[in-house]
Amino acid sequence: MEIKENQNQNRVKYAVAAVLSVVVFVILYKYALNEFKEDDIVDLREHLWQAGDIYLTNIADIWVKKPYMLWHICVKAGVKYLKMPLEEAGAFVHGGFCALNCLITFFAVDRLAERFTKGASGVTAAVVSGMLSFSMPLYMKWFNTYHYEGQYAINAFFNPTHHAAKPFGLLAFLLAVDLIMLYRGKETIFFRGERSRKLLYVFFGAVLLLSTFAKPTFVFMLLPAGVVFLCIDMIMALRKKDGSWKKVWSFMWRIGCASIPALIYLLLSYAAFYLWGGTNDDAKVAVYPLFTVWRMYSPNIFKSWVHSMTFPIWIFLTNPKYFLKSVEGRLACIGYLVGTAEFSLLVETGSKLDYGSFAWEMTSGMLLVWVVAAAKLVELTYDTKHSAWRNAVVLVGWVLLMIHLFSGTYYINPFNYII
Repeated sequence: MEIKENQNQNRVKYAVAAVLSVVVFVILYKYALNEFKEDDIVDLREHLWQAGDIYLTNIADIWVKKPYMLWHICVKAGVKYLKMPLEEAGAFVHGGFCALNCLITFFAVDRLAERFTKGASGVTAAVVSGMLSFSMPLYMKWFNTYHYEGQYAINAFFNPTHHAAKPFGLLAFLLAVDLIMLYRGKETIFFRGERSRKLLYVFFGAVLLLSTFAKPTFVFMLLPAGVVFLCIDMIMALRKKDGSWKKVWSFMWRIGCASIPALIYLLLSYAAFYLWGGTNDDAKVAVYPLFTVWRMYSPNIFKSWVHSMTFPIWIFLTNPKYFLKSVEGRLACIGYLVGTAEFSLLVETGSKLDYGSFAWEMTSGMLLVWVVAAAKLVELTYDTKHSAWRNAVVLVGWVLLMIHLFSGTYYINPFNYII
């Protein structure tokens, strides 16, 4: 009887996740159509024009200017094979990638919550995933008139290529966590039924390459974060003096080999951007004084950071051991620190200086922390241990997440568009 009830609960959570992903699709589809009507040039419209200009006869020229082409190719396929108008195809693809990210986020939160609390409801994980799809920094117009720039967020609704990279980048993170668990001799968290390590390595390499093809920023964050994570493991293994460093080294070169396709494409993209006459041929990557670009958009960097990370900061401060000791928590935190360091120090010079291109690395790491923090909140919600402090942690956590959700819906609909 209990098994049957669990199976029914599983079906309910999938149904709720499916419904919410469609809601995400519809809202972001309409948002994209509204953006296409704006008089000002915005990222969505600019990428839409580039997608419309793709033809077999000029694919090489287009690739040099935009080597991250996954979103553009999907839009062009909608126009060519489904006979969709260009704007409809762009809105459809944009909403589709946002919905896909919602489903993968649900998968991640659900598996993490189940790992610790068997009684956790997958319905709650689905609801949290829907909330994360719209979460934005706490919006205080009197502090900064820019809703996104300066604060930055896991959702850049205006940028289609970032949303195309998010689901594959998040999948790569989940696979990396499972592979680390396997090399440590523990059970996997996300892909539990998969016994073939080789298949997981192949899957990891494939989604990492797709993420790079969609937008290389996630790989710029995740690979250095993985190196830092494994170097810490190596140092700890060497201190033990029991030969365990060999196991760490064996894993390092295996996952390094799986990353080679993404690394090769990353190098090709860099050459296209800065050497072969792409859109960044008048710029170069350079190290500048700390927070050079960030200061252009934020009146106070610390306050901007708090506004963008209020929810995960609360979960981290109330559960530091989880983030510092668990594989997923530590890798997410390292990813966020690496991404933030890249944005704080690296810039594109020349006409690209004020683009803040390396902010995408920070927001990619930010996504990992948000997903892990959301899963921890779901776990705490169903924790059977009761105390006034635990209740307060859960209550404040849900309130903060709801405020972030409100800020996101305000960003999408500032002029009371009918969506």
